Amino acid sequence: MLKDIAAPLTQLNTIAAWFLGSAIALAVVGCVCLLLTWLAGKTFSMQEWVKKGQIGVAMFFLGAVLLGSIGGGIEWSSSDSKTEGLLPEAAKQKTIRVDRKAPHSKCTSTVSISAKTHLKAKKDGSNDDTGENGLKYQPTEAEAGKMGRGIREIGADKWDADKAWTKSLAWKGNLGDMPSKDDWKKNRIEYNAKHMPMYSRIQWQPDGKKGNCDNTNFHAAKGAPVEVIFFETFLDNSPKTYGYRKFTIPVK
Repeated sequence: MLKDIAAPLTQLNTIAAWFLGSAIALAVVGCVCLLLTWLAGKTFSMQEWVKKGQIGVAMFFLGAVLLGSIGGGIEWSSSDSKTEGLLPEAAKQKTIRVDRKAPHSKCTSTVSISAKTHLKAKKDGSNDDTGENGLKYQPTEAEAGKMGRGIREIGADKWDADKAWTKSLAWKGNLGDMPSKDDWKKNRIEYNAKHMPMYSRIQWQPDGKKGNCDNTNFHAAKGAPVEVIFFETFLDNSPKTYGYRKFTIPVK
């Protein structure tokens, strides 16, 4: 909030003071001259001089009264703006107020949605979970569908990924095909056909200016990429090996 904004008036008061001072000084000199004229007229019995002196002294006092009124008027109107009430509404001095709403703070933490069976990048005894045993970590159709809708609402399905990597549920090395960031969008059809992925976990940082800082706000903030982890068929051998493929997608 700003204080009242008004133009400085000290210069106007200074000019008025100089004007009045100069006028008064000249008037005093003139008054002295007129008094001398009056006295000389009386001394030498010159009625014309006496008359001029009397008229001049009277004019001096009248002028002093007028100058005092002018100076007082300038001081009164410029210092307190008391004549503002006589002005039309558009010409009156305005009070400027700037009210700013406090901006929403940016969310500082990421949020996520994941399947109940998601391993959260921990071994959790999964070293022996190869073959059909790995299916116990498969998300449900409802869980995967919810995460897919969230990704579409964020808009990340239309953006390019910048990183991709894979892990088997046994947390061994890359025994399957080499992961590619193009599997996220450009080569998505081929990737789906080969690995039959299901959303297992999604993570993003909400934009605090557009909603709450929880996983119901699908407006992703720039600066923290969206992360997607798919549960997939890691190796289509016998028995099959299941694993995860993770993508990071920069927010646009």
